[in-house]
Order: sequence, then C-alpha cells, then structure tokens
Amino acid sequence: MSGFATGSTSKPRVLFVDDESRILDGLRRSLRVKRNEWEMAFAVEGAEALEMLARDPYDVVVSDMRMPRMNGAELLTNISREHPHIARVVLSGHVEPDTAIQVAVAGHRFLTKPAEVTSLIAVIEQMLFRTSSAHQDAARRLAGGVRAIPTLPEHTERIAALLAPDASLTGAVQTVMHDVGLTAKLLQLSTSTFFGARPRNSSIESIVHAMGLPTVQAVAGAGHELRSTEPWDPEIEQHLRVAWRHAMATASLAGSMASPANRPYAQAAALMQDVGQLICLAEIGADQRAGLDLAAGSRDGVPFRDVGVELLHLWGLPAPVISAVAQRDRPHTPDPSGLGVAGAVRVAHLLIRQTRPGGPETDAHAAELTALLSHPQLAAQNLDWRESAASAAREAGL
Repeated sequence: MSGFATGSTSKPRVLFVDDESRILDGLRRSLRVKRNEWEMAFAVEGAEALEMLARDPYDVVVSDMRMPRMNGAELLTNISREHPHIARVVLSGHVEPDTAIQVAVAGHRFLTKPAEVTSLIAVIEQMLFRTSSAHQDAARRLAGGVRAIPTLPEHTERIAALLAPDASLTGAVQTVMHDVGLTAKLLQLSTSTFFGARPRNSSIESIVHAMGLPTVQAVAGAGHELRSTEPWDPEIEQHLRVAWRHAMATASLAGSMASPANRPYAQAAALMQDVGQLICLAEIGADQRAGLDLAAGSRDGVPFRDVGVELLHLWGLPAPVISAVAQRDRPHTPDPSGLGVAGAVRVAHLLIRQTRPGGPETDAHAAELTALLSHPQLAAQNLDWRESAASAAREAGL
C-alpha cells in the first residue's frame, strides 16, 4: 500500500473529529494498537479540523455528525471540495432523517456509535487502500470529491417524476435501475445501519423497498441539487448516452447469465461499468476539455476505469461488483464450477458490443467468446445468447 498523503515512506495520517473529549479519549485508547502504523490526530470541532487540514496532509477524516457551530456534514462537504483526496468516514450516533441525507451526500462510509474497534480499524484500512496501482493519488482525487454521480440530461424527467408528490414505489424502482448515480448511491447506503443495512447481494428492487419511497426521494433530491444546470458538451453527451445504453443492455443480459446468487451483483456491475466515464466527462463544457482523451478513455492521463473503480471502493460497494467493473476489459477464463460475476459481465459486454453498428468485427475476441459461451452455466440454459444480446441491445436503444 502506498500513495499516502505524506509520501510512501511515511505512515498514513488519520484525523478524528468529535466535540466530546471523552469520545476522543476513548478512540485514543482503543486505537493504541495502531500507533506504530498510523499517525493519529484529534480535533474537538470542525473549525479546528479545517485548520489542521490546512497545515498538514491527511489521508482519512473520521467525524461525528452532531457538533455545535459546524456539524459533521458541513465539515465533510468542505473537505470534499478543498481536499478531495481525503477519505471521509462518518462515526455518529442517532441522526435525524434530514441530517442522514446530508451524511449520505458528504461521506464515503458510515458507522454508528458505539462502533466496534475492529470495524472502525477495518474501514480505515480500506480507506487507506488505493485501487489504482499506476494512478493512485490522481484517481483518488478525481473520485474522492464526488458526492453525487450526474444524471444524463435525457433522464431528468425521470428524476422529476420520482420527486413528484404522486410518485410510486414501483416507479422509483424503475428510475433507480435506469440511473447509474442512484444505483451506486443506494448500494453505498444499503450497507450502513444508518439506512437499514441489507445483505450485500440484495437486488436494487429490494433495497428501494427496504429504504422506502421518502428516503429514496430525499437521496435523489439531494443529488439533483448538486448537479450543474449548464448545458453539456454535445459530443460528450452523445458519448455518454451510448455508454449508458450499452450498460443497460449489458445489465439485462448479464442478469440472465449470472447465477441467482450473483444476479444482483452482475446487474449492478454492468450498470456501473462506465461510471468512471460519467464522473470524468459529465457536465464538462466545450472550453473545459483540456486533458480529456476520449479515444484513450482517460482524463489527465488517468484511465476513466481507474477513477470509477476507486469511487466504488470508496463508497464501499460489494467486492464482486468492484472486481467485475475493474476486469471488464480483461480476457476472462472462468472457473468451470461457475461463470462468476466478472465472467457474466465480460461475456455480456462483448456480445452487446458486437451488436452495435460500427462496433468490433464479429470475429473480435472470437476464441474467448466461444470459450465463455460454452461454459456449462450458459450452455445448460439452451439459449441463443447472440440473439438475446441483439434483443437486449434493441430494447436499450442501441
């Protein structure tokens, strides 16, 4: 592990913020076992924390929510703007619903008090890890400042309908499943007891039903308020529109290919396969394209995929989802006992690509596709998967 704020030869730095001195004293005692591995600092209010961040670099901030003068949501929002490379962890007791939504936007991970010290250490260790071996700090900066993933302009009517007083839970499920940002955010929140933790392989539909319409509307509304009203660059908007339709078609096909236990993972990973593109390209005007390379799929030399994987890691999405997104463009040899999440996403992605006009020739990846399609998990279903791919592509508008 490297790429810490203080350099690869220094210890990672963690800042704890809480207005109760006894809480900070308890953290000092319980985390003494990490004193040889981390440099730890403690602040009793948000203003003091910001002063410390201005003086010295840190890798992770762990903050309470209910503090006087500057609450935790305000502190973490400031950090997301001024220090996007810093991972933001919420450690708090009961919070009111309105504050919980602010937390959902401002933080990366969420823990409730009193937290088991092993759980706190595990989360901090995860936050210190960088998923990109070649672009550690750059990928973290681009991903770390993201509080809400943008919605394509053509989907704003769906969001407006979700926020309307007569919205239904059934409609909410469809809106979430058509929006990468809402899918990712609800998966992030679904692992926290703040929002009623669910099993990690829960489907989007079950998560929406468990959270309830008011919470889903509040999360969607908070994200909507963060989005720019400036018109998108037409070329970039079209590029992202095609990527989104490809993701929808891939999610439909991968869901059919995956085992029942892996289906929610495969659908989520397929839907979010190009989340890095959305982060790096969305809401960029024609005069802000310096550093973008659409052909290479990078921004400032950092691959879009590295940025997307880093964000999903920061948000704590399930490991099979992150792994499948990271491995989408790598040749895949599945285990004979099961196709796996990454295998389902990979084969679905390749098949959907071949249905697109002007896409790869049909013999591209021919040997790999033949091997994947002959896998017992797919062969047993006795389906024409190429025709299924063509149908999924048509339904997605490709």
